[in-house]
Amino acid sequence: MQNFLYTSDVFKGSRYGRGHPLDMDRVWPSVELVQMMGWIEEKQIVKHGPAEIEELIKFHDIDYVLALKEAEDKQTLPEKIKKKYNIGIGNNPIFSEVFSRPATAAKASISAIETIAAKKAGRILNISGGTHHGRKSEAYGFCFLNDCVLSILKAIELGFQNILYVDIDAHHCDGVQDFFLDNKKVNIVSIHEKNRWPFTGLVDDCKIKNILNFPVSEKFNDEDINFLINKFIIPYFKINCPDLLIIQAGADMLCGDPQSRINLSNNAYWKAISDLLSLCNKSLILGGGGYNPYLTAKAWAGNWVVLNENIELLDMDMNRECHELLKSLKWKNSRVKNGIPIEWISSWRDKKENNEISNEIISLVNEIKEIKKYEI
Repeated sequence: MQNFLYTSDVFKGSRYGRGHPLDMDRVWPSVELVQMMGWIEEKQIVKHGPAEIEELIKFHDIDYVLALKEAEDKQTLPEKIKKKYNIGIGNNPIFSEVFSRPATAAKASISAIETIAAKKAGRILNISGGTHHGRKSEAYGFCFLNDCVLSILKAIELGFQNILYVDIDAHHCDGVQDFFLDNKKVNIVSIHEKNRWPFTGLVDDCKIKNILNFPVSEKFNDEDINFLINKFIIPYFKINCPDLLIIQAGADMLCGDPQSRINLSNNAYWKAISDLLSLCNKSLILGGGGYNPYLTAKAWAGNWVVLNENIELLDMDMNRECHELLKSLKWKNSRVKNGIPIEWISSWRDKKENNEISNEIISLVNEIKEIKKYEI
């Protein structure tokens, strides 16, 4: 059974606007890196257009969706509507593809679940997905629609009974958790930086049966994430294996990302995803956060070989074509004011770090074990 990578031409050249953290390219470079390395066949790349209104209102309110579409068509909204739906306010700007871009990401996630349910694919990578902050009637945290919620709802509609959603983005998946609280068919796991926006995802939420939150500090390291996943998360869910796994694979915990203080290497990031995939053959990997274009493009390109159980390909040298592509990406950030660090654009893997599991993580796991009344 073949696996697929979902994308769209809408992401090439689409920007949130000058000065925004998403005023950069991430999705299309990831796809082109995979192609340039010869890691994928053309028939495995599937392009989508936007979801229909009827598909989006399975979660979102129709008046909100129509307002978002109007914002794209007119490139403005009345002030009253802007404030009501948080569109064109703060970090949720009105830009050229403000409806079609998130609607395309949503369509890809919905379609991925349909394809997996129909047994036409085992695993799918939708780099454009992972917009986990989106609300029913409100743009929130750069997220205008919530493809994560929409994909889970589609999975429930198609008969999946034991869905595991794991989020390794630096920011808590508040939009997903809020909607699926106490849902017997969905378990939600989030590893995220504590004391960071949106300031949700507390350990105390673990008292809710289907929630596992791991708020971690900026000292969180490679061995810590390996410990969380292999000594708690995988054993915890292996007892009652999920029939569908969705991983929100935001790359903003990586060292060098401006939107978190955590400094994971991509070695630990890819290993975490690879290990999680052992829980279920039917899997969807999404994108999410990731605000350094060089690190994010590499991370998401690497997720394609991880998804296909070819993680050893990441030990290969990066070819010159990939190097030149990464070098060409534009990013207005102080981290590159003296030039792009060569390690970001010349090799796949970060330098390997020698870490030890922190006492903080051991204490966090013990606290959650106690809450869950769980012994491994």
